[in-house]
Amino acid sequence: MRLQKTGSSHVLQALKMVSPGWQGEMHGRLPELILQSNRFIAGSIRNPWDWYVSVWAYGCDGKGALYDRLTGSRKILGHGYRKSLVHGMSNFLHEFRRSRLKWREVYSDSSSPDLFRRWLSFVMDPENSRSLGENFYRSTLKQFAGLYTYRYCRLFHRTVTHLYDGSVSNKEALLRLDKQLNIVQHMMLVENLTDGILELLERTGINTDKEMRWKIKEMERTNPSSRNRDTAFYYDRQTVELVMQRDALIVDKYGYKPPEI
Repeated sequence: MRLQKTGSSHVLQALKMVSPGWQGEMHGRLPELILQSNRFIAGSIRNPWDWYVSVWAYGCDGKGALYDRLTGSRKILGHGYRKSLVHGMSNFLHEFRRSRLKWREVYSDSSSPDLFRRWLSFVMDPENSRSLGENFYRSTLKQFAGLYTYRYCRLFHRTVTHLYDGSVSNKEALLRLDKQLNIVQHMMLVENLTDGILELLERTGINTDKEMRWKIKEMERTNPSSRNRDTAFYYDRQTVELVMQRDALIVDKYGYKPPEI
């Protein structure tokens, strides 16, 4: 399963080398047919502080669905009119009023910590959740969790009803449901991605020889951004704490540490 900016393209390229097969929607949920099967399910995860820098820097390069959504031209179609005229018109009015200038400004320089911090504060503000798309604004998670945690739950949980029905109002409730609903059997950490891929192949019974393992170890990064500074460069104490609070599920579950400021 492919969570954006967590090395999933790199994992996919490695898997294609040893086991060509069907590829579904790039960052979509698994079809119910697979969820009901005995397929082995794997995913990848990344340090949340690094994830936000990566998503932002990728946008500074003019790339990524989030960048396109926030800075692109206003759209008349595709707001869900057929499902609900009221909902569709509401989405259209929001789209019409949406400011693109503030987003374009914060995406203007991938070497600027100040612009990153402003971008992060915008992304973390529940008032901007509708602009971020992906139905984030409809979820109660917007009040206490970050976009990264929302994407994580929407992709890796067996169902998504709890994200929208008001039953999850705090991070403690979300943690309990993650333990019940998370479908990933093997999670690969970006910080140790090669070992995670090789372990995945071993656990699924895919045999690889020494030469293939060497090729996987020597693979170049896939879809990197152009930033050339480490994660800590972009943060101050306030923004470190912001990610710590709003993405606590991922921080605590995978033992991630904040950058040293």
